[in-house]
Amino acid sequence: MRTLIGYVTRVFLAQLALMLTAFVVLMQILDLLNSADQLFRRHGDNPLVLLRYAGLRLPELITFMLPFSVLMASLLALARLAHNNEVLALKAAGMSFYKLLSCFVPAAFAVAVLHFLFSDQLTPLAARALENWEAQSRAVAASQAEGAKPAVWVRDGSTIARVAGILRDGNELRGVTLFLRDARGNLRQHLTARRAVYAGGAWRLFDVEPRLISSTGTVASEWLAEAPWQTNLTPDHFSDLSAPPISMSLNELAGFVANPGVGNRPTYFYETWLHKRLAIPVASFLMVLLAAPVAQGLRRHGGIAAGLTAGVGLGFLFFVTDGLVLALGEAGALPPALAAWSPTVLFASVGGAALIRMEGY
Repeated sequence: MRTLIGYVTRVFLAQLALMLTAFVVLMQILDLLNSADQLFRRHGDNPLVLLRYAGLRLPELITFMLPFSVLMASLLALARLAHNNEVLALKAAGMSFYKLLSCFVPAAFAVAVLHFLFSDQLTPLAARALENWEAQSRAVAASQAEGAKPAVWVRDGSTIARVAGILRDGNELRGVTLFLRDARGNLRQHLTARRAVYAGGAWRLFDVEPRLISSTGTVASEWLAEAPWQTNLTPDHFSDLSAPPISMSLNELAGFVANPGVGNRPTYFYETWLHKRLAIPVASFLMVLLAAPVAQGLRRHGGIAAGLTAGVGLGFLFFVTDGLVLALGEAGALPPALAAWSPTVLFASVGGAALIRMEGY
């Protein structure tokens, strides 16, 4: 049995490496063709700009394409075993197809662990680095033009802060506006600053224009070159708030879920992505399960081309369903756990039922 597991693992991993490389290279080329003009316009006409962008995008593309690559690798591996009559020989020796599928478990487990590490560690790091790089190009006045990212809003006690741009992992802020309220929620001061810098454990505001609002509604304003900002907010708060969910680790997502008043999005948004991050490793096992009935049908319903077509269709349908349900979870239309896990459970049920039905013939 150990020999069979080793053989199946080698065949599967060889096909996986081929499929993953092909799909990632294709996606990388398409992405570069689509983004090259904007990259050169924002960062200069240097070929190294494309290399840097491609390197920072690579972990995200691997995370995205790995489940589909597992599906295609499983199909090709099972098709090879069937084409060489190895499946038939194993069945003649008394081994069921289910036992053959169990030989894929060690390799699928290793791929699932790799997938989780990429999605939870490498992809967030690369996405943050890419976001910081892009933020530097938006630091000038053109950052307020069409195409600029929307401002980030955050609450600090009774104060509401609006930040137009976040640089250097949250250590520098551009376009800061503070709305200071009293205990009853009435606006008492409106303060704007061109930028804020975090150094020595404290914030400093520059080019500050505070406007005091009296109880009668009159406004008194002045201008200050520099002023301290007393707040409990740290650079990490702003860095996390401006980051898309894919650039957050599991711990960061859990932090937003545990502290509902911190994030600039509803709690269910972060909770949906928290469950989604936990569901990611299961996708590798699901793809093997989906490939099994398709591969079993190869010897009954045509050749490998028909099987690969069916596999691509299954994978495409799964990703479309997963994206749609995830969007519903982000919008609060579905409970977070249901939005993250229902596509996996649904397609696992379909794949398992199809395999049981085929093996029953």
